[in-house]
Amino acid sequence: MGALTPEKGLLCAGCPHRGAYLAAKESVRGTRGAVVCGNVGCVAVGFMYPGAATCLGGMDRLPARYRVEAPEGAPACVHFVRDTDLCAAWESGSENFSVATLAREAGSCVLGVLASSAAVVSQSALQELGEKLLAQGFGTVVIVDPLDQERACEMLSACLGKSGVSAVIFASPCVLLQEGPDRLEPAEIDRYLCARCNRCQQVTGCPAISFAEGVFAIDPVRCAGCDLCVGACQSRVIYTPRLRMTPEERSALRYQAARS
Repeated sequence: MGALTPEKGLLCAGCPHRGAYLAAKESVRGTRGAVVCGNVGCVAVGFMYPGAATCLGGMDRLPARYRVEAPEGAPACVHFVRDTDLCAAWESGSENFSVATLAREAGSCVLGVLASSAAVVSQSALQELGEKLLAQGFGTVVIVDPLDQERACEMLSACLGKSGVSAVIFASPCVLLQEGPDRLEPAEIDRYLCARCNRCQQVTGCPAISFAEGVFAIDPVRCAGCDLCVGACQSRVIYTPRLRMTPEERSALRYQAARS
């Protein structure tokens, strides 16, 4: 497998932030006036509405309606922030992500912490981050793997169902940290059984998936083994070497690759 390079204008293939945004999209579905806002999570894209996570042009191509300040007083809000930006705000004394500030955004506001940096690749670091959030006054703090979509949606929906301010730590290492010998093997689409419905690409927006010569295919060099497309495929024709693993086992493999 070749070396991964950062994408420009969209999330990298295998980026765990993609799973966090998919969970947010599902969790606010049907809630009129719900807001998803904050940092898209990638320094190559910058600060923008998370709808740009699958926008090929990034910030420049993003519709103007997405490049606005989040309105206050929404019924529900998921406000994303990278773990590094959150810690920097704490160190500087900024109130940007305080409970009081977030409480003005929505009746039920969830701070979605995108915990993917090298600083939080250990369980102890994640626990420390959670304890700091509790100390800051967040009513509920949970840690979840964003690539475990079922669990991520369940936890985020539960937090959005409560009034006040909660925090969900979406914990999975940045795919660019997983470049060692333990990098996960790619998924693969069965070109003969594929129904060509395009759901894998439409749902995930993954740049490793392409359509050429009448079939969908996954680039084995760009694929980082996040397996989000496997869950999106209703025909069940996307295969992964991790098919029989539990979400916890898959997560452990990603952290092992990041630490190696």
